[in-house]
Amino acid sequence: MVRVDDKTFDGWVHEHHRLLFGLAYWWAGSRSDAEELTQEAFFQAYRSRHTLRDAKAAKAWLVGILRHTFLHTLRKRRSVNEAPLEDADHVPGADRSLSPDVLALHKAIQQLDERYQLPVILYYFQELSYKEIAESLDLPMGTVMSRLSRGRQLLHEKLQRTERPVLVKEMRRV
Repeated sequence: MVRVDDKTFDGWVHEHHRLLFGLAYWWAGSRSDAEELTQEAFFQAYRSRHTLRDAKAAKAWLVGILRHTFLHTLRKRRSVNEAPLEDADHVPGADRSLSPDVLALHKAIQQLDERYQLPVILYYFQELSYKEIAESLDLPMGTVMSRLSRGRQLLHEKLQRTERPVLVKEMRRV
């Protein structure tokens, strides 16, 4: 176990807030829900900071807590008969000016299995490197690379069925 003092934890909040908020925004689809999820995830992380075994894994640990917080929120909403966030046909930050291609891309990404969706979002929308994604998700880099490759392939297939072009980002070196 690692002893995490308040100063260290505050540094993590500052360093990883953008990443966690970006993921929460993607999943929740609204700024207010994302802010709430991010705040709750940091609160839960602070309360359980004594469970962290390796300070180098803090980013992955925080992403895991955010994911758990989001899933808990979904289960809670389902139990009170609210429409689950994942079933909403939303695109983060969407407005009427977005092109049909962008909307189709976001919808296709939402339909990906989480093991492909999360690396795709982290790489293309949060602009993390393979190494950063591997650390965030606590996966080997080869697994991240293969999931990104498979995720891109699945996106191409989904978008070809809807006759929408795929937006592709140039791959960067690790």
